[in-house]
Amino acid sequence: MTNISPKTNFSFEIFYAQASKGKHAGDGVMPNLGPELQGLLAAKDSAARVIVSDSHKGSNNRIVEITTTLQDAELAEVLKAFSESHGLTVSALE
Repeated sequence: MTNISPKTNFSFEIFYAQASKGKHAGDGVMPNLGPELQGLLAAKDSAARVIVSDSHKGSNNRIVEITTTLQDAELAEVLKAFSESHGLTVSALE
């Protein structure tokens, strides 16, 4: 029998950190957020899925839904590195 890791769904709001808004606002990450995160996650979980939708808070905010077999700590590591490199804040949604 194949050992299949269970998938978990995570939802986050991703937005530019207030202090770095001007610095990173033109880096183009928001329009490409889904493919960029998908690529980073694929290195650790080829079955990971990322869905990005607009937030009601404006164009610099996105809602991101991630389905992955990664554990919480592994996903947090990927999101932390990504957000720090782009001046983003990641906030978990319930």
